[in-house]
Amino acid sequence: MFLTAFLKYLLIDCLSVRSIYIVGISFFWISYILFRNRTHKEFEILKFHNFKQSIIILLPFFLLNCLACLFYAYNKNTLDISWHILLVFLLYPVWGVMQQFIMLEIILVFVIKYLSGNTNTIILVFIVSTLFGIIHYPNAFLMIYAFCLELVLASVYLKWRNLWAIGITHGWIATFLLYYVLERNLWLELLSGF
Repeated sequence: MFLTAFLKYLLIDCLSVRSIYIVGISFFWISYILFRNRTHKEFEILKFHNFKQSIIILLPFFLLNCLACLFYAYNKNTLDISWHILLVFLLYPVWGVMQQFIMLEIILVFVIKYLSGNTNTIILVFIVSTLFGIIHYPNAFLMIYAFCLELVLASVYLKWRNLWAIGITHGWIATFLLYYVLERNLWLELLSGF
């Protein structure tokens, strides 16, 4: 986990090779999930139970975020629809599931086990949300937004334990936020590493 965070700072923030990082980390974590699930059958990520309940709760949150991003871009006269955003809209949820797997299935579950379940869920959600915000350093706005997003996502995860709905929501909200508010074209950023 710490190596993943360190490599993010090194490869993305310092060396600007986003595509190498995303492909490498995705390959590593997918391999890890498949190996551990094969030997221990412990990860919720491969299960689809409670997807409907999770997505129904997250849908209004997603719509509100996306409408706010579109409204912001409309007021700045930067609202456009490109095939780039459509590709990112389809692909980013995979990356969202990977990030949420690390945050929720690895870190949050570890903290719960470490504390033997003897702590308040609000504190657990706050800890994970703080870490998720810090990972988005150095952009202060993105750090605060990621912290607030994770407050919602971690709360939903603790209730229904479905990473698919959470990862998809994460990916779609991030797509709109990065494209329309931060004016970043993730498709071009991804391709720049190749």
